[in-house]
Amino acid sequence: MEIAVGSRPGAPQRGGDEAYVAEIVAPGVVLLAVAHGFGRIREKPAPMVAAQAVRDSLKRRVRGERRDPRAALSAAFTSANARVYAHSGSTDDYVASGTSLTAALIVGDHAFVGHVGATRAYLGRDGALSTLTTDDAVGDGPLRLLTRTLGTQATLEPSLAHLRLMHGDALVLSSGALHELLDEDEIAEALRASSSSEDVTARLLAIAGVRGGGAGTVIVGRSFHEVGGETAGRRPAVREAAIALVAILAAAVIAVFMLHAMFSGT
Repeated sequence: MEIAVGSRPGAPQRGGDEAYVAEIVAPGVVLLAVAHGFGRIREKPAPMVAAQAVRDSLKRRVRGERRDPRAALSAAFTSANARVYAHSGSTDDYVASGTSLTAALIVGDHAFVGHVGATRAYLGRDGALSTLTTDDAVGDGPLRLLTRTLGTQATLEPSLAHLRLMHGDALVLSSGALHELLDEDEIAEALRASSSSEDVTARLLAIAGVRGGGAGTVIVGRSFHEVGGETAGRRPAVREAAIALVAILAAAVIAVFMLHAMFSGT
């Protein structure tokens, strides 16, 4: 997978901070994540704490739960929520910190997407764009209210999705500060017009820059493979079995003709 990360400098939108992760967390397993939120925990921005908590949890769990990446991703969100909530300073009157977070755990040609809040994940396929996440929010514009974020409630279950990546597919993760400046048609056009992940991020950030606003982060990952590893591994075996079957049938036909010739001669 070809991956590029782009960040647009500027004052954090609505007083929020941003963080991202784009790392290999285990052999053959990649984590992409974006977070956007508010508050600080031990001098670190809450989005950074949450993103690092998801990464750290997956590094511990994904090896043992390779057969169930969905469970590993859900547990990572639970761990991040507990870490932020424990230090958020929540009271009956206010919440000191909270963050949206969207993460894609890529295992081979499978992608598992976890989501809470207003960061987003998109899938670009065959020139079309589909949204993989739904914002946990009500209202629009300045009056928009988030209904779920990490660290603002004691327990939380992330929204989870699973998809099979095809050759040429693109995963796009964006912070709330960025996709509020772009529409889906512009993201789709950037994917169609650009040949690399780096070109896509540069194009999207340039469009957002013209429109002003706060800082923004976008991660683009393009999948380049014809078939999944498991399927690819099966093809040589199937081919060899077919060749062996043809050889057996040919030998049987020859044997029949030889027997027929022998009995005809007698």
